[in-house]
Amino acid sequence: MPFALPPMHTLRTFESVSRLRSFTGAAEELHLTVSAVSHQIRALEAFYGTRLLLRNHRDVALTKAGDMLREVVAEFLEKLSATGRSLRSQPTNRLSLSAPPSLVSRWLMPRLAGFLGAHPDVDFKLHATADLIDLEADEVDFAIRYGKGNWPGLTCEALFDETVFPVASPAFLEKRNVRSLQDMTQDMLLRDDFFSWSHWQDQIGGALAANPSGPLYSDSSLLLQAAESGQGIALGRSVLVQDALASGRLVRIGSQAMKADGSYYLVRASSTPATAAMDAFRVWLMAEANG
Repeated sequence: MPFALPPMHTLRTFESVSRLRSFTGAAEELHLTVSAVSHQIRALEAFYGTRLLLRNHRDVALTKAGDMLREVVAEFLEKLSATGRSLRSQPTNRLSLSAPPSLVSRWLMPRLAGFLGAHPDVDFKLHATADLIDLEADEVDFAIRYGKGNWPGLTCEALFDETVFPVASPAFLEKRNVRSLQDMTQDMLLRDDFFSWSHWQDQIGGALAANPSGPLYSDSSLLLQAAESGQGIALGRSVLVQDALASGRLVRIGSQAMKADGSYYLVRASSTPATAAMDAFRVWLMAEANG
C-alpha cells in the first residue's frame, strides 16, 4: 500500500526543534540556518494541514497535534537508527579501498592478487584517486593516504616512510655514460609535480645540473614509466621504484637520498566498526608493507 509521508528531512528537523524547544538549537544541531529550519517546519505543517509548533519569544511550544506527532516521530527515528546500526554490524564480505593512482599502479596492483586469491569471497572495490574522499559519507572502508597521519576523525596506521633518489634505465645510463651524480646534465632530468630537483639538491647538498629541462609529468607513475623507457633520469620515490629496482628496469644513481616529508598511512573512519573482511585486509597489507 502507498504511504502518505512527508519528506524525511522535515521529520528530522521537527524532532530536533520539539526536543530542544528551539529553532536556533535545531539549526546548530543539524548544521542548517534558522531560516531553513523555519521553512521545513512550515512545509511539514502544510503537509498535515495544522499547526504543530507555537514559536514564543523565548522558546517553542508544541500544540496538541505537535505533541502527538513528536511521540511518533521520535519512536520512528530511534527504531530506524537502531536498525541501521544493526545492519552495519552484520557480517559482510564487501571491502572498498581508496588509494593514490601512483601507489596503486606501482606498488599495490602487483601484490593485490595475493590477497584476492586468499580471500575469494571478498567483494573488493578499488578507487584509484588522489582526492581525499569522505570515507564515511562515501562508504569506503579504507584509504591509503600520504601525509603526516593527522587527519581528524580517522584512525591512522603507518605503512611505510619514503626516501627519494635519482633512478634511470640501465640502457640510458650506458648510452649517456652516466656513472655518478656529477655526470648528469640538465637535459637528462625528468620532472614531476611531487618532488623538484632543486628541493632534492637543497636537502642533500652539493651542486647538480641547474635548471632541469627534461619533460614534465603530472603523475609519478608516468614519470617512472618515462625513466624505464630510457627518456631520462627521474627522482624515484622508494616505495614506487622498489619493484623496478629489484627487476633491473631501473638503476639507482649514487647513494644519496632525501627523506620525504610525508609517509603512507592506512586510514579508516573512527566511527565505522571493522568487519572481518577489513580485518583480513589490514593484516595482509601490514605484512606486505613490512615485507
